[in-house]
Amino acid sequence: MGRKVLIVDDVPVNRKLAVAMFGKLGWETAEAGGGHAALEWLATNSPDMVLLDISMPDLGGEEVCSALRADSAFAGLPVVAYTAHAMQVDVDRFLANGFDGVLIKPISFQALKDAVDKASHRCCRE
Repeated sequence: MGRKVLIVDDVPVNRKLAVAMFGKLGWETAEAGGGHAALEWLATNSPDMVLLDISMPDLGGEEVCSALRADSAFAGLPVVAYTAHAMQVDVDRFLANGFDGVLIKPISFQALKDAVDKASHRCCRE
């Protein structure tokens, strides 16, 4: 069985693009259209990574990441921010607040591959 990623974004075209790119990397994908849906899905599923949009109308990515980091069941789960907020201060805040990587929209295949590789190694070194 391959690795599985939960892709969380309120914009369907962003999820579709990420699904296609993860598919090229051989990953299985699941999708959630918002933060609450992601937490509900995660309550009964165990992905190998979460790609998490920051700005969503129901529950933002920072809140979802905070909830995951507060739950020991998700201690080693790599979480990558998926955002258009490209200022370095934002990136630094995301990393300081529990994200394992940051992927800036619009994304390229190489940027996704690099972020996935980096986040996988960062979270799993210990």
